[in-house]
Amino acid sequence: MRQNRIVNNHQNIIFPLTHMADSVVAFLLEHLSQLLQHEANLLCGVQDRIISLRNELEIINAYLKTSSRGNRNNNKEIEQKVLSQIRDVAHVAEDVIDTFIANIAMYKKRNMLGRMLHSVDHAKLLHDVAEKIDKIKTTLNEIHENRIKYYQESSDQSSSAREEEERIQSLHRLRRNVEEENVVGFVHESEVVINRLIVDDSSSPRLKVVSIIGMGGLGKTTLARKIYNSEEVKNHFDCRAWVYVSNECRSRELLLGLLQNLMPNHINNDCRSSSSNIKKKGKKKHKEGVNNSQDISSLSNDELKKKVWECFKWKKYLLVLDDLWKIQDWDEVKDAFPDGNRGSRILITSRLKEVASHTGRDPPYCLQFLTEEHSWELFSKKVFRGEKYPCDLESLGKQIVKSCGGLPLSILVLAGLLANKEKSHREWSKLLGHVNWYLTRDETQVKDIVLKLSFNDLPSRLKPCFLYLGIFPEDYEICVRQLLQLWVAEGFIQETGNRDPNDVAEDYLYELIDRSLIQVAQVKDSGGVKTCRIHDLLRDLCILESKEDKIFQICTDSNILIPTKPRRLSVHSTMSHYVSSSTNDHSCVRSLFCSDPNCFVYSDEWKWLTKGFKLVRVLDLDGKYCFKIPSNLGNFVHLRYLRIDSHYIRSVPDSICSLQNLQTLYLGPSIRVTTISFPCGITKLKHIRHLYTCGPIKLRGDCSESNGDAMWNLQTISSIVLDKRTTYLIEKGSFPKLRKLCLQISSNFKGDVPKMLISLQHLRHLNKLEIYFQVKDWPHSRWEINCKAEEVLQSLKHLRHLSILKIRNALDLFTCVAMFPPNITKLTLSCISCLNDDGINAIGNLTKLQILILTGDNWFLDFWPSDSLFDINCIEDGFPQLKEFQMGNLPVRNWKLANGSMSRLQILVIHHCDKFDSLPSELWSLTTLRKVCVRKPSDAMAAMLQNLEVKNGCELIVE
Repeated sequence: MRQNRIVNNHQNIIFPLTHMADSVVAFLLEHLSQLLQHEANLLCGVQDRIISLRNELEIINAYLKTSSRGNRNNNKEIEQKVLSQIRDVAHVAEDVIDTFIANIAMYKKRNMLGRMLHSVDHAKLLHDVAEKIDKIKTTLNEIHENRIKYYQESSDQSSSAREEEERIQSLHRLRRNVEEENVVGFVHESEVVINRLIVDDSSSPRLKVVSIIGMGGLGKTTLARKIYNSEEVKNHFDCRAWVYVSNECRSRELLLGLLQNLMPNHINNDCRSSSSNIKKKGKKKHKEGVNNSQDISSLSNDELKKKVWECFKWKKYLLVLDDLWKIQDWDEVKDAFPDGNRGSRILITSRLKEVASHTGRDPPYCLQFLTEEHSWELFSKKVFRGEKYPCDLESLGKQIVKSCGGLPLSILVLAGLLANKEKSHREWSKLLGHVNWYLTRDETQVKDIVLKLSFNDLPSRLKPCFLYLGIFPEDYEICVRQLLQLWVAEGFIQETGNRDPNDVAEDYLYELIDRSLIQVAQVKDSGGVKTCRIHDLLRDLCILESKEDKIFQICTDSNILIPTKPRRLSVHSTMSHYVSSSTNDHSCVRSLFCSDPNCFVYSDEWKWLTKGFKLVRVLDLDGKYCFKIPSNLGNFVHLRYLRIDSHYIRSVPDSICSLQNLQTLYLGPSIRVTTISFPCGITKLKHIRHLYTCGPIKLRGDCSESNGDAMWNLQTISSIVLDKRTTYLIEKGSFPKLRKLCLQISSNFKGDVPKMLISLQHLRHLNKLEIYFQVKDWPHSRWEINCKAEEVLQSLKHLRHLSILKIRNALDLFTCVAMFPPNITKLTLSCISCLNDDGINAIGNLTKLQILILTGDNWFLDFWPSDSLFDINCIEDGFPQLKEFQMGNLPVRNWKLANGSMSRLQILVIHHCDKFDSLPSELWSLTTLRKVCVRKPSDAMAAMLQNLEVKNGCELIVE
């Protein structure tokens, strides 16, 4: 379905350009403020110019914020060009200032003699900066003057506002036509929604709102239309009405459109009365409608609402509000819909969860992507139009359809393309591997329907965050923690007030999820999102928009030889190939991503990086084969985010202490016990928030030289060795805001471990603590630290702020009367060798515990003698708040639940407990129990579960 374009496709995407320029200017203002505050003595001769540039940029920043809120004139093309020029000048200014800061950093590293020898160079540097700033200001003035001049000349001739409105209306018509075409599948979905609409209306006669949500092109309108036209719904409601809302709709337009459905000439088609008494009242209202129908357009909004209310008053009605975008639109019209206690329903479709949740109490129905079977059915129906198709095309066709990712809109557009082509293997093979290229061409208008309607509705703060997702490889599961930290490092999270930037970034993530632009992939135990992904089509659209607006560039083997000057670069080929082949100018690169998991980062690659990427802020290397970090790492003075996903780094150079802007350091996942050496001077990093390392950090040097430096922003240390240096820094208050900490206690450590653990009381914000006891003589493991188990636990009981505690290699730690921090909500004990009633009772007395995980180790199973089996006896009224209980690889023989124990348990998971033959009978009387999962049960347990009748709606899974 092709329509003539009214205006060029790319002249209307102003908002991403606006906010990307906005973020560049915000970064510049931050740098200029830091320069003036900290380096005033080195700015001799240019300080006034820098202040003047800052003032100019503050005005521009205010203009950009006004533009991003949608205050547009009719001269779209002029505004677009102005924004483009501002962005380019902002980039030039950013390069000048960042280069100047890097040179200042090098100058400060020199001793007195070195500064004297380079005094001429420094004077020349100041002179060059002054000239460049003057040139930048001149250019900004020219942009301002040209904008005023050409805006006035064209203001009387501009008609782009009307054209834009017509284009948007055309776009919405196209969306409706595509979404309502060729209803396929949705059998289960329609049954679920119809059930919500018509079931129990006798017991719930009040007006109820039911909503369907999902991303653009997913088929929400199709499903709603199928439900609306079903005989079951037609026969159930006296009156049905459908109104299309859209993101450009106003309440008055909505009410007028609704009355067009409800006036007499329409009512006869869609409305019927269920009794003669109602018919009379209906006819009376209809007569009034006939007399006044010609005057409707002159009525006020309140009068329109009243007229709609009267039309619905005596009926059991179904009203569909299709494509609702704004809470405000709903709030302005909801009073027009009477609640006559007749079982009336309102069905809403929306892309936005927030909007759907606001309209009614019931949770929205989330529409999923089509299955491969339904995708092929929809595709073949459109392409072959019911005719038989060649067998050799089915396999190829299914591969093509799979590329659409279950998105009905993509399938229909692609099918429409192929329906008019030769149905041959040769012709269809041309599409394989290039599906998204075809889908994103202007004439398909898929980009408009899927992206622009959702993208243009985004607040400006969310637009760069969304487009940034295109940096990641196709079908990539994005680590949410990593994504949020990247957004912060890139400067996308602005105006946070007193809130932590990561918390604000998380809010942004959930907003994008609720707007159906990001899909949740994995969920954490706590309920938060662990990983996410983006639909391939949306990713390709992000890449297209980002390339045009110079947000980032993706480099693959196919475009590696094309010379560019990117600011953010994501390399999706081998690093060695890129280094040897690329002719790009990297002097302006602020972010570099290398997604090759097998890349080798040797000295040559580091030389290439340190020489060519001096202004980089984000450096993300996926390659695990990096063995050494160069000593000149500190030359990356602008670095905010450093990720090297390697398992082999053993030492971090002292120069890391020069990275004063560093916020996140990630050196591989915490999977090793081998230490990684860090300088004590790391406490100088005032902006560092997160330290993730593949092994525990072992501090070197004299910590007393830190002079009481406090890392006020540090929240996470993934693993650090507990020793005298670590204890000294904790006691001196070096980590005042630390939230998450993992301590490794070496098997040969002879210090006073309980005393050192008591020092953790200084960490007033510590929320999550993991203690890893390194043990000897595996698998016949034993403790080798110089203290008793109860002394270790006693030292932790005063950590009142702690809510999550994990102890690895617990062994027989819990065979004594244990004392836990009182506010623990999640407790994990791994590699348990023995557990008795004292330990179980201590855990059962934790009044706030919600999640308990107890595991042994599968290595132990072959070495445990039969007399080492133990029972789990849960005391009366114990575990009062426990919701989830997991145990695995334990030599458990029996489990007993006393009266009232685990009364709120919802989830039970048992795996690899092959000595455990039965579950307590009291378990099945727990009314809160929702899921029981048993993996690798013993033969006796499997037989017992096979014959078990589970009640109360509990799900039983045996694997």
